[in-house]
Amino acid sequence: MAQIAALQAENRQLSKRVVKLEEELALARSHRFAPRSEKRGVRVFNEAEQVAAADEGDGEDGAVIDLPDTGLPPADKPEGRKRGRKPLPENLPRERVEYDLPDDQKACPCCHGRMHRMGETVTEQLHIEVKAKVLQNVRFKYACRHCDRTGINTPVVTAPMPAQPLPGSIVTASTLAFALVHKYVDGTPLYRLAQTFERAGVPVSRGALGHWVIGSSETHLIRTYDALKLRLRSQPLIHGDETTVQVLSFKEKPVIPGFVATPG
Repeated sequence: MAQIAALQAENRQLSKRVVKLEEELALARSHRFAPRSEKRGVRVFNEAEQVAAADEGDGEDGAVIDLPDTGLPPADKPEGRKRGRKPLPENLPRERVEYDLPDDQKACPCCHGRMHRMGETVTEQLHIEVKAKVLQNVRFKYACRHCDRTGINTPVVTAPMPAQPLPGSIVTASTLAFALVHKYVDGTPLYRLAQTFERAGVPVSRGALGHWVIGSSETHLIRTYDALKLRLRSQPLIHGDETTVQVLSFKEKPVIPGFVATPG
């Protein structure tokens, strides 16, 4: 019985060691073969808490406190990072949303007289709204009534449309730019981009997204590629490899007059 218990204990220890080695192997494979654009050090669960703790000045409670006037000359403060919330860019469009008191609350609580509006308090909030909509391209058609009554053929003229980024496709220039920015600037795979469209209520397959990317590359981006290629080829130096290479050092053999020293 003692031998069986010892074997069972050894079996449990070996099982724990196997689990530990499997976890270490999986971690090593992840560090070696994981995509470099999404490093494991960046993909942390509490990223929001870490960046908020590191930069409290941009938070919601980062208001600057005004100290009372003591009559003394202001002391020189060490220059550091300015606290407080950064103002929103002036080039963003502003939409005015007004909030007024109800009529039954415009009476003075002291004398119950009618109060007048003395001013307003304006605060700004950042509002980003992403919504999908369908553009209906209505092309008016014209025909001649005289030729319709008296002639054999009636000419029909249809108003033309502007040139489209991908003729025959449902994508507009704005939608195509949205897909290309997410694909190449943000590094979003097409299947995640398809999920983004799905959440917006627009089912777009990965195949359609692939046709949009390929079509835009063959139709429009090829001109940018040719211009960059021509610019690069006109340069005297395009690329320099700065990869470090390990060099094995060895002692040189003395050269004897009349003989040629060979490596090794």
